[in-house]
Amino acid sequence: MSALRIERVDEGHARISGRLGFHEAASAADRWRELATAGSEEIFADVRALENVDSATLAVLLEWAARVQAGGRRLRLVAAPAGLVALARLCGAESLLGLAG
Repeated sequence: MSALRIERVDEGHARISGRLGFHEAASAADRWRELATAGSEEIFADVRALENVDSATLAVLLEWAARVQAGGRRLRLVAAPAGLVALARLCGAESLLGLAG
Protein backbone atom coordinates (compact mmCIF):
# COMPACT_ATOMS: atom_id res chain seq x y z
CA MET A 1 0.00 0.00 0.00
CA SER A 2 1.38 3.38 -1.01
CA ALA A 3 1.30 6.51 1.12
CA LEU A 4 -1.19 9.17 0.13
CA ARG A 5 0.12 11.78 -2.29
CA ILE A 6 -1.69 14.92 -3.37
CA GLU A 7 0.11 16.77 -6.12
CA ARG A 8 -0.82 20.02 -7.79
CA VAL A 9 -0.49 19.53 -11.54
CA ASP A 10 -1.45 23.10 -12.42
CA GLU A 11 -4.12 25.67 -11.54
CA GLY A 12 -7.28 23.75 -10.73
CA HIS A 13 -5.79 20.30 -11.40
CA ALA A 14 -4.52 17.79 -8.86
CA ARG A 15 -3.38 14.17 -8.83
CA ILE A 16 -4.29 12.00 -5.85
CA SER A 17 -2.64 8.62 -5.42
CA GLY A 18 -2.08 5.95 -2.79
CA ARG A 19 -4.38 5.11 0.07
CA LEU A 20 -7.12 7.61 0.97
CA GLY A 21 -9.26 6.71 3.96
CA PHE A 22 -10.23 8.17 7.29
CA HIS A 23 -6.69 7.86 8.70
CA GLU A 24 -5.10 9.70 5.79
CA ALA A 25 -7.74 12.45 5.61
CA ALA A 26 -6.46 14.41 8.59
CA SER A 27 -2.87 14.44 7.38
CA ALA A 28 -3.97 15.50 3.89
CA ALA A 29 -6.29 18.29 5.04
CA ASP A 30 -3.77 21.16 4.74
CA ARG A 31 -2.56 20.11 1.29
CA TRP A 32 -6.11 19.60 0.08
CA ARG A 33 -7.20 22.98 1.47
CA GLU A 34 -4.38 24.64 -0.51
CA LEU A 35 -5.61 23.04 -3.73
CA ALA A 36 -9.27 23.66 -2.98
CA THR A 37 -8.75 27.39 -2.59
CA ALA A 38 -7.06 27.81 -5.95
CA GLY A 39 -8.57 30.43 -8.25
CA SER A 40 -10.27 27.95 -10.55
CA GLU A 41 -14.07 27.51 -10.38
CA GLU A 42 -13.64 23.78 -10.90
CA ILE A 43 -11.08 21.55 -9.30
CA PHE A 44 -10.20 18.48 -11.34
CA ALA A 45 -8.71 15.62 -9.34
CA ASP A 46 -7.15 12.71 -11.20
CA VAL A 47 -7.82 9.76 -8.89
CA ARG A 48 -6.86 6.87 -11.16
CA ALA A 49 -3.99 5.87 -8.84
CA LEU A 50 -6.05 5.59 -5.65
CA GLU A 51 -5.55 2.23 -3.95
CA ASN A 52 -8.01 0.07 -2.04
CA VAL A 53 -11.01 2.28 -2.73
CA ASP A 54 -13.75 1.74 -0.16
CA SER A 55 -16.51 3.58 1.70
CA ALA A 56 -13.90 5.52 3.69
CA THR A 57 -12.42 6.83 0.44
CA LEU A 58 -15.87 7.88 -0.74
CA ALA A 59 -16.61 9.59 2.59
CA VAL A 60 -13.38 11.61 2.47
CA LEU A 61 -13.96 12.66 -1.15
CA LEU A 62 -17.55 13.67 -0.38
CA GLU A 63 -16.34 15.77 2.56
CA TRP A 64 -13.78 17.46 0.29
CA ALA A 65 -16.46 18.05 -2.36
CA ALA A 66 -18.71 19.67 0.26
CA ARG A 67 -15.90 22.01 1.35
CA VAL A 68 -15.15 22.92 -2.26
CA GLN A 69 -18.84 23.63 -2.92
CA ALA A 70 -19.07 25.75 0.24
CA GLY A 71 -16.39 27.93 -1.34
CA GLY A 72 -18.43 28.32 -4.53
CA ARG A 73 -16.41 25.80 -6.54
CA ARG A 74 -16.99 22.30 -7.87
CA LEU A 75 -14.94 19.12 -7.53
CA ARG A 76 -14.69 16.85 -10.57
CA LEU A 77 -13.01 13.48 -10.29
CA VAL A 78 -11.10 12.32 -13.35
CA ALA A 79 -10.41 8.68 -14.22
CA ALA A 80 -12.14 7.37 -11.11
CA PRO A 81 -11.61 3.66 -10.41
CA ALA A 82 -14.63 1.49 -11.19
CA GLY A 83 -15.09 0.62 -7.52
CA LEU A 84 -15.31 4.28 -6.56
CA VAL A 85 -17.81 5.00 -9.34
CA ALA A 86 -19.93 2.03 -8.22
CA LEU A 87 -19.92 3.22 -4.58
CA ALA A 88 -20.83 6.77 -5.61
CA ARG A 89 -23.64 5.45 -7.81
CA LEU A 90 -24.95 3.25 -4.98
CA CYS A 91 -25.13 6.33 -2.72
CA GLY A 92 -26.48 8.65 -5.40
CA ALA A 93 -23.36 10.80 -5.08
CA GLU A 94 -22.07 10.82 -8.67
CA SER A 95 -23.02 14.43 -9.34
CA LEU A 96 -21.43 15.64 -6.08
CA LEU A 97 -18.11 14.21 -7.28
CA GLY A 98 -18.49 15.34 -10.87
CA LEU A 99 -18.91 11.78 -12.10
CA ALA A 100 -22.36 12.17 -13.67
CA GLY A 101 -22.98 13.35 -17.18
